[in-house]
Amino acid sequence: MKQAIRFFSAMLAIMLAWQVSQAQNRAITGTVKDPNGDAIIGASVIVKGTTTGTYSDENGNYTLSVPSNATTLIFKYLGFKTQEVALTASNVVNVTLEEDVLGLDEVVVTAIGISSEKKKLAYAVQDVSGEQITAAGNNNTMQSLGGKVAGLKVISASGAPGSSVYMQLRGTTSITGDNQPLFVVDGVPLDNSYNYSGNPDNVGALINNNLLESVNNSNRAIDINPDDVASITVLKGPAATALYGIRAAHGAIIITTKKGGAAGTGKGIHATYSSTFTYEEVNKLPDMQNQYVKGSGGNIASYESGSSGSWGASVDTLFWDPSQETAFNKYGQIIGATAAANTPGAIDFVPYDNLDQFFRKGHTFENNIALSGGGDNGGFRLSFGALNQDGIVPLSTFDRYTAKLAGETQLSSKFNIGGSVTYIKSGGNRVQQGSNLSGLMLDLLRTPISFDNSNDSDDPTDPSAYILPDGRQRNYRGGGGYDNPYWTINQNPFVDDVNRVYGYGEVGYSPWTWLKLTERLGNDFYSDRRNQHFAVGSRAIPDGQIFTQDYFYRHFNNDVLATATKDFSDKFSASLTVGNNVFSQYTEQVYVQGDNLNIPDFYNMSNASNVLSRNSVGRYRTYAFYGSLDLGIANQLYLTVTARNEWSSTLPQDNNSFFYPSVAASWVFTEPLGLSNSKAFPYGKLRASWAQVGNDAPIYVLGTYFSQVTAADGWTSGIAYPLPDRDGNQTTSYGYSATLGNPNLKPEKVTSWEVGADLRFVNNKIGLDVTYYESKSEDQIVPAPIAGSTGFQQQYLNSGSIKNSGFEVALNLTPVKTKDWKWDIGVNWSTNKSEVLSLAEGVDILFLGGFEGSAIYAVQGQPYGTIYGGRWLRDASGAIVIGQDGYPIPDAQIGVIGDVNPDWISGINTTVSWKGLSLYALFDIRQGGDIWNGTRGALTFFGRTDNTLDRGTTTTFEGNVGVFDQDGNLLYDANGFPQTEGKNTTEATLDQAWYQGNGGGFGPVTEQFIEDGSYVKLKEVSLTYSISPKALERTPIAGLDISLIGRNLWLQTDYKGVDPETSLTGANNSQGMDYFNMPGTRSYGLNVRLTL
Repeated sequence: MKQAIRFFSAMLAIMLAWQVSQAQNRAITGTVKDPNGDAIIGASVIVKGTTTGTYSDENGNYTLSVPSNATTLIFKYLGFKTQEVALTASNVVNVTLEEDVLGLDEVVVTAIGISSEKKKLAYAVQDVSGEQITAAGNNNTMQSLGGKVAGLKVISASGAPGSSVYMQLRGTTSITGDNQPLFVVDGVPLDNSYNYSGNPDNVGALINNNLLESVNNSNRAIDINPDDVASITVLKGPAATALYGIRAAHGAIIITTKKGGAAGTGKGIHATYSSTFTYEEVNKLPDMQNQYVKGSGGNIASYESGSSGSWGASVDTLFWDPSQETAFNKYGQIIGATAAANTPGAIDFVPYDNLDQFFRKGHTFENNIALSGGGDNGGFRLSFGALNQDGIVPLSTFDRYTAKLAGETQLSSKFNIGGSVTYIKSGGNRVQQGSNLSGLMLDLLRTPISFDNSNDSDDPTDPSAYILPDGRQRNYRGGGGYDNPYWTINQNPFVDDVNRVYGYGEVGYSPWTWLKLTERLGNDFYSDRRNQHFAVGSRAIPDGQIFTQDYFYRHFNNDVLATATKDFSDKFSASLTVGNNVFSQYTEQVYVQGDNLNIPDFYNMSNASNVLSRNSVGRYRTYAFYGSLDLGIANQLYLTVTARNEWSSTLPQDNNSFFYPSVAASWVFTEPLGLSNSKAFPYGKLRASWAQVGNDAPIYVLGTYFSQVTAADGWTSGIAYPLPDRDGNQTTSYGYSATLGNPNLKPEKVTSWEVGADLRFVNNKIGLDVTYYESKSEDQIVPAPIAGSTGFQQQYLNSGSIKNSGFEVALNLTPVKTKDWKWDIGVNWSTNKSEVLSLAEGVDILFLGGFEGSAIYAVQGQPYGTIYGGRWLRDASGAIVIGQDGYPIPDAQIGVIGDVNPDWISGINTTVSWKGLSLYALFDIRQGGDIWNGTRGALTFFGRTDNTLDRGTTTTFEGNVGVFDQDGNLLYDANGFPQTEGKNTTEATLDQAWYQGNGGGFGPVTEQFIEDGSYVKLKEVSLTYSISPKALERTPIAGLDISLIGRNLWLQTDYKGVDPETSLTGANNSQGMDYFNMPGTRSYGLNVRLTL
């Protein structure tokens, strides 16, 4: 920490030196205007071959101090063609910029912080502006990318404050590794880990911390304040990310932050203030029945009963009997109509709506303020942000506070410096989820309509809702079974607290105009403390528990690079970059768990009878040299060749060096055809690229190591040693871990290629970008099962392979563009097909995550992310086999029952502008992609879902009738398929026995609860009015925008659970599971943005 403080203190001192740096040589002044003669505000004016520059002010005027040897000025502004003007003896240079309808001069940031004009790129990239990120008031940078980039899949775990977000570009390329893209902020990698909560011994187990006794945590890119983002460039394929090597094998999200200066406002000190307030509501809940009460076989169960199902009587026959007092309900016990006829004062029964009573209207209040300033030689930006969220679940919160200082300055004609430092403090009170007897949705949704969880109290903290007068828990199962939801939020809190600092310092030296040397040192470190306690009497852990978990993360990233750029003639240009990268990472986890609390409500480790502790440390380092050569020929042919050689500390010494090459070429074919000035077809480019990247091994899998011994039962965290002997003494016991080391591993390798076309029509009113790609991942490092006779369970091997292929389409339309009106439409569409080509020798299925009855697997010959589970028995034609009793027959073997991958995803955005009024909308579409609706399966067993309303009726199941011998045994043909004879006509009864047997979620068949996760949602919408500059010219206000905003306002789906954009396991590879997940939210509110 001390080293980091010294580093950032020194960096800031250098960065702020722009204030005292002196301009040299002569001053050039002038005005920048558009073709109509109007001033262009914020146009950049740069001395060619240097980083010396400034911006035009609100009148289009600029002043720039230029060195004596300067020969040319470059004028740039978004939407206009870049113009170079030769300097003469005159100190006045006025320019009129020509509108760039094609946008070909637009610059995007690619690998290692290198900027490039879009027309020169030979691979697919997409960029998103900072205004698009914050258009609808989204406070999560990851979420804000959903639907805006072709080929980018974005899945929010839930609507809970601070929930995680899973991102994936072009499918899965690593079977068991992290498949999310690399985040890079201002040229420096940023950690986006998703760290599990709870006992580390459970992570990776069949029932792991995501599913049992846990919450959904944030992945760390949530710390990025969207208001600090200037632009985001998404690098999709390996050709675009080869220079980043290992860490960008799955693509990269390149974020450029705001750094100040006078862009858009002129010189001097300027301030911007933004305030957003929104309300949040539940956008979708599972389809439930509200007709039958707690009980079994149509009979009413008393409030004191431990009965769990809603298989009791119908509500239209019920009453309350006040004379039968009970501490569980103020109206008394429930009785039937016959008993009520003989009971004076009987009260008509009214079912409780526990869902409506429990969920509240959440709200978010976000404020951002920034001060920026600049002059001829540099600028700075100082920003502060405060985000405060109260979720739809009472007492759930998430808060984030950010402070950022950034700046850059030209110290002389040869030296420039820059950098930034960001501090974040975030955390909140999170909600229990999943297969957890204290899980909120599990408790809430299983509660029958005959029980009032709130006990008629509107105060979610009122103890009378969840504690009986005798101190026992008040819940619908007579105090046992599951926690009352109000008990969960009050008695079992989970709180996290994150402190993070990241940033970079950069020094540039240009000995000649064609050469620039740069060193960029980046730092990212954070601490993440989590505290959880379960009160004595909690159903998940009846004897009580407390744990404290600390994650520590730190990395340093240093790049030293040299870039030489030369225009040899009007027909030939070249740029060469060579560099060195050193990346060093340190992680540590400290976990202490106390069980069996002696004194209730005293949450201190000294109060625990048994204490378990775990401490793990990880050190990781890579070292690399890289280079990139860019050639431009005749303003139409462009070639980029890159190479990177990397050494990793997680690989054996003999195999720790690996080489990553890429080559990309493009041809602007409209140039030789003379179409550049054509209005019908002014621009067309063909491009192709090939690249190799890869992954290294997880840390510490080369050797076999020891771990503290535990005895597990597959459902709980088990028993941890040491155990006391008969004298009370404890001896720590260690044994070999379950993983056998492999000192012969080599890196994974991903080889890919892509072809595409970028086309513009009708004076750029129609733009079409199309890409086809293929990739093949080989030498996958997978934890392969090995024979138990070895004394181990698994060993990491180079033994797997995955193939991906797909199309990406980006279509941009401008149907209307006049002086006052403009209408823009953007469409992103993509599809990806994956196939697991091979796993380890003798292994054709590999577990990724989930439950024993339904889990996500990598299956050889199937798409990555296959749902494997119980299914119905089928004959050779694929028809379900029906038994003699009219019911379908379960298959004794589990198999493939679903595919989590969507057929395609799309985003459609539209913006209509009229003078100062602008209406924006974004639709997010997913077609296909299966989800295991485990929530519906479980609730079917308990009689809570709407499909159990048909109880007592009969149906004829579709399928073919099986052929049985005289002993009732099903007969099979020579190919192993069951024999059948004709379609089934036998009726079967849909009763409690069916739904709590083969027809329910705890039966052997999970196939029946696999659902299509397709949806269409209105993801973002905003209506903005910008006050005209003329109306503000007599005020100190430079700009004022007022917006009505909304997110997820409309959702169309056939999925019967919560919002199908959901993930039980958070930001990891096992997507497609819904087991009492938290619901999604819709939000609406107001945003005000003020510029001074």
